[in-house]
Amino acid sequence: MVRPGCAVFLLPVLCAAAGDDLFEKKIRPVLAEKCYGCHSSKSKAPMGGLAADTRDGLRKVIVPGDPGGSRLLTALRYTDPHLKMPPAGKLPEGVIADFERWIAEGAADPRTGAAAAAAASKPDLERGREWWAFRPVREYPAPKAGPWIRRKVDAFVLKALEDKGLAPSPEADPRVLIRRVSLDLIGLPPSFEETESFAADPSYEHLIERLLASPRYGERWGRNWLDVARWAEDNPTGEATNPPYPYSWRYRDWVIEAVNKDLPYNEFVKRQFAADLLPGLERSEMRALGYLGTGPVYHKDNRLSKEVIETLASDDWDERVDAVSRGLLGLTVACARCHDHKFDPITAKDYYGLAGVFASTWQVKRPLEAMEPEAEARLMWVLDRHHHLNAASKLLSGSENIAPEIVKRRERVLAELAKLKEEAAELEKRELVHAVSDAGIWIDGADPIVTWLDIRPGKPRDLPVFLRGNVATPGETAPRRFLTVLSKGEPRPFRMGSGRLELASSIVEEAAPLAARVWVNRVWGWHFGRHIVGTPSDFGTQGDKPTHPELLDDLAARFIANGWSLKWLHREILLSAAYRQSSAPNPRAALADPTNSLLWRMNPRRLDFEAWRDAILTVSGSLDVAASGPSVNLDDKANRRRTVYAEVSRRRPNPLLRLYDFGDVNQHVPSREVTTTPLQQLFVFNSDFFHQQAEALNQRAGGETGAGRVRTLYRLALARDPKPKEIELGLSFVAKRSWAEYAQVLLGTNEFIFVR
Repeated sequence: MVRPGCAVFLLPVLCAAAGDDLFEKKIRPVLAEKCYGCHSSKSKAPMGGLAADTRDGLRKVIVPGDPGGSRLLTALRYTDPHLKMPPAGKLPEGVIADFERWIAEGAADPRTGAAAAAAASKPDLERGREWWAFRPVREYPAPKAGPWIRRKVDAFVLKALEDKGLAPSPEADPRVLIRRVSLDLIGLPPSFEETESFAADPSYEHLIERLLASPRYGERWGRNWLDVARWAEDNPTGEATNPPYPYSWRYRDWVIEAVNKDLPYNEFVKRQFAADLLPGLERSEMRALGYLGTGPVYHKDNRLSKEVIETLASDDWDERVDAVSRGLLGLTVACARCHDHKFDPITAKDYYGLAGVFASTWQVKRPLEAMEPEAEARLMWVLDRHHHLNAASKLLSGSENIAPEIVKRRERVLAELAKLKEEAAELEKRELVHAVSDAGIWIDGADPIVTWLDIRPGKPRDLPVFLRGNVATPGETAPRRFLTVLSKGEPRPFRMGSGRLELASSIVEEAAPLAARVWVNRVWGWHFGRHIVGTPSDFGTQGDKPTHPELLDDLAARFIANGWSLKWLHREILLSAAYRQSSAPNPRAALADPTNSLLWRMNPRRLDFEAWRDAILTVSGSLDVAASGPSVNLDDKANRRRTVYAEVSRRRPNPLLRLYDFGDVNQHVPSREVTTTPLQQLFVFNSDFFHQQAEALNQRAGGETGAGRVRTLYRLALARDPKPKEIELGLSFVAKRSWAEYAQVLLGTNEFIFVR
């Protein structure tokens, strides 16, 4: 079912991309390991005439979209006694479920040619370095001059417009502009008095400085970063091995504080990887390690085999590679897990060089107070060991009829757990943060009953290149290092522990041009509602080309030159004539540039849920601006705090957040979709929250009646006076309904939820 407002013509492209990803990560590795030996196009007579290493061959045994009619699934399920594949043993149910889902979703298969399973040619690194996103950034001379130009960015915008025979739109009305920039920078609307004061004396630069100095600014822009960081407070599932992150809010608070302080972006990145390794930092900066310390992990049942547990651990490392590479570098490095990247100059060895950093990084709880290194190491070990033993004890518990050897193993686990219990309980009373520490992670399968995570503090691990992504087929060892295409020559192996600090330094030093482009592009998109590069997390060959390449490079180069300051970047964008344009439509310009890619006007935008809810609380007089501290349930009727302080769950996403397009924080969020559904309107009509806030807004209007009350409600909700026709309509409405319902109508208008 297509949601209203979706760009239907894009669905095949989006679905194909998602299907290709499922095929590459879940389907092709199994085919390669279990099927190609007997069913290969390279054989003169593949068994049963089936060549599973080609798309056309595999299509003989599947019906895309119809799992029930696909003979492949019949073979995998062992339901036909004469058709059981693979013959050596039935695949795990989870793997069969992956095949069922893949077929149900259309069986996307990007392989082409008669023998697509053959290894692709190696990426051409020298040619790859010539790709626009990997070149050095530099400042460009302004290509235009003229009275419209207020900031250098305008010169590039104007040049692109005039090349197409277009002109920019007039400047927005001051009342529109103050609302736009206020919601943009602090996520809260201006009052009627503030709006009228600005309209009388539009000192725009002073307005921007006031907003940038507000503590509310960090709450707004910190939330933007938290999407990139896929921040949440629990794991995708809730087994004993996957407990929630009760101190995750400390990382969120650190992000907000860092943005308010205008911590340079390069330093902002480094601290999130390695605050514990940077000299001279206050202990409170350990909170920054929540970027890695609260990343999602997958359930690892100790009763499973070494191979399965190692695959699950590899999935954890893969998630880190994906979040870091797409979030900070705009590259889909995780596509090189099973083979060299098909489109970008990234090798499988590059992938495992990065994955090794995360295979040497241990998620732990660390104290906020300063401790002697030995005492802190003991604290981290005790808390982690207690957690793993506790999980193992629950998994080994069962009926009284379990095997005697399992009973013995459980007794040993419980005995060690009892020794640690009191010490762990005492340590949990400290102020802790979810963080990381250097430790290699191996999988110990020596015990025939229980598979353990073998965590070795201070000993990093280089991973082998797992052929086709299969942990059972290790290839050559890949030293921990940075991406070859972004390095000068052959990348140097990381030598400082896990390599976390070296990786972060490489991102903002060796790859500074790309990292700056990616961040500048994100910020531009958050301001304009449209990115310069329309695929903000893919700057590779399959991503969009920039609409204004010289503008992006010039702005990135000046961003670096100005100390990686986000506030500097805000000023450059917000003070521009391009940002100040009216959003009024222009039919002639729309014919020439229907998507407004050249910025001939400002894009009207719907507020994201956080800003919308906060704006409602603001105009109703209910907003609690208390900062920091533990998260609050969004569904709690007493919760009047800013939405950035609401609980965020991976396992049980809040239905209201999902209803209004909150990102899927099980993975990195490139940008948020904007959908329009009937359920959104039902929330406006029927929710307790909306009714309560409408009543609070109505109460703010005091004892006025008639046209005066309509005027007061307009000033409170929309920061303007109503027109005579609007007063007439308002009075007509309340003649039949209540004033509280009229307040609800105003809060539900497009004028309230949209920014012009």
